[in-house]
Amino acid sequence: MRKAATASESGLSPPEIWGGSVCVFVLVAIMCGGTLAVSAEPPAPVDRNFSAWDANRDGVLARDEVPPGPRRLFDRIDSNGDGRVTLAEHLAGGRRSPLKTKKTEQRQGPSSTGLIHHSIRQAWAQEPQGVKRPYTVKLPEQTADRWPIVILLHGNGGEAARMIGNWPSLLPGWLVVAPQGYERSWNISTERSKAPDVTFIKEVLADVGRRYPQADGSRVSLIGSSNGAGMVFRLLIELDESVAIENAVALVSSMTTGQYRDGRFWARADETSNDYDRPTTPVGKRHLLTVHGTADSVVPYAGGHGPGGTHLSAQQTASAWAVFQGHDGTAIPDSEGRLCGKNLLRYDYPAAAVTHIKVINGRHGLGPAQPAVQALIQELLLRVEKTPPSGAGNSSWGQSRPILVHTRNPLGNSRLLVE
Repeated sequence: MRKAATASESGLSPPEIWGGSVCVFVLVAIMCGGTLAVSAEPPAPVDRNFSAWDANRDGVLARDEVPPGPRRLFDRIDSNGDGRVTLAEHLAGGRRSPLKTKKTEQRQGPSSTGLIHHSIRQAWAQEPQGVKRPYTVKLPEQTADRWPIVILLHGNGGEAARMIGNWPSLLPGWLVVAPQGYERSWNISTERSKAPDVTFIKEVLADVGRRYPQADGSRVSLIGSSNGAGMVFRLLIELDESVAIENAVALVSSMTTGQYRDGRFWARADETSNDYDRPTTPVGKRHLLTVHGTADSVVPYAGGHGPGGTHLSAQQTASAWAVFQGHDGTAIPDSEGRLCGKNLLRYDYPAAAVTHIKVINGRHGLGPAQPAVQALIQELLLRVEKTPPSGAGNSSWGQSRPILVHTRNPLGNSRLLVE
C-alpha cells in the first residue's frame, strides 16, 4: 500500500492543513479496515502552519487567527473548550490527550528546579473515592521572618508548575504558590471540573501555613489569568473572613452575569450546577487590578458570549467592584482613561483601590503589553503594605510605601506568563 502523503508532500498550504488532515485520517482509516494508521513523518510542516497562523506570536491560536476553511473545525481542535488552540491541541488534531494530573500529584518534595510539590486530598461527586490535588511551591531565596504569599491561578488547560514561570524573580521575598486545577481548569460554570475549588484554595493556604511557619497568612495576594481570573473573582466573592486577601489581579477575563447582576454578587448553592442562584456579599475589601485587551476574541472586552456564559464588559467588572468598595460616583467614561504606556489606558478608582488597565488592540495573551503589565503588578504587590482600601487617598494602590528595596530594575527582559 502506498504511504499516505504528508502535509508538506501534498502541497497543502497553512489555510488547508486542518481540513486536509481530516481527509487523510479518514482515508487511511478506511483502507486499514478501521484501524487508524498514523504516518511517522516529522511534525515540522504542522509547526510551520501553527506559526503562520499565530499572527500575534502569543503561542496560542484564537478563533479569528485561523483561516476560514479550517476555522470550521476550531471547536473540535480546541479539545479543552477554552476558546484557544495550543500547539499540543493543534498537533493532536482534536484527539484528547490524557491529562497528567495523576502523575503530577505523586511528586512530593523539592525538584531539580527548586519547585516543591505537595497535595491536598479531596472528594466530591466526580471523585467519590477522593483524589490528591497537587499544588506547587517556590520558596523565596531571601531570609526573612515572614513571607507574603502569592497564589497563581492558571488558565483553562494550564499547568501549575508552568504558571510559576519567573514570578519568584519578579516578587523577591514572596512565597509563590501555584495550585493545579482539576482537569486543568477551575470550576466557574461550564468547565469539565466540578471540583470544590474555593474550599481547595482555603485548604492549600492552611497546608502552606502548617508546612512553612514563615508564611504570612495575613498577606495573601491572588493573580489569575483567563479561567484563573474567573477563579480570582469567585474567591473574592465567596471566601469567608478566615482568609485575608490583600491584593487581587485578574488578567484577560471579566465577571460573568452569573457572578454579578442586578447590582449584587452571586454564588452557587450547588457547585456542580451552572446556576448562580445565591446572592452574597463579599467579605472585606481588597486592592484590585484588572487587565484586559480590546481585541480579545476569547473573552470580549466589551462583554458578551465567552467561556462560561455571558460576560460583563471589562470596565463594568471594574466599576462593580469599585462601587462595592466605596466608590460613590458613576463608572469612569471610556474616553477618560489615562495613558500609562504604549497602547495602555488606566482607569483609577482611588477611594476604592480598584484600577483597570485597557490594552488597546491587546489579544487574550496581551502580547507586547506584558512587560508593562508586569510593572503594574509589581507596583501593586511590592509597594502596598496592609493599607485598607478605604484609606486609599490619592493613590489607587492606597497609602503605599516600599516594603522591599531593589538595587536594580527587577523586570529586566522578563516575560509575564499568561496561560
